Amino acid sequence: MRRVKSMYAQTFNSTCKDWSENREFNLLYLKAQQRYFNDVLKAKRYVFLRDIYECLGFPITKTSLFVGWYYDLDKPLGDNYIDFGLPKDEEENTANITMDFNVDGDITNRFKD
Repeated sequence: MRRVKSMYAQTFNSTCKDWSENREFNLLYLKAQQRYFNDVLKAKRYVFLRDIYECLGFPITKTSLFVGWYYDLDKPLGDNYIDFGLPKDEEENTANITMDFNVDGDITNRFKD
């Protein structure tokens, strides 16, 4: 049974930066990017979805400019970590990988003017 994807879901495919025809390589690359952005989240305390879209070569959307993750152990808005929603099944026959990001939602209210 397939889960319904959110509006933030994207497919890493041949139109994306650093895509490869090798599915295993793509999964390794995306896992490395996920780890990197979790480190950025802990260091900066926030990451916008736009940052990840831009890094992976997805089109920037209006929503990606204000949706993202905010790291706060005292008052967590979400999970305090970034999950790309990478597939668990390694048996796919395509190098394309569909991801569904676990964004916290609009994080702009966490910033002061």
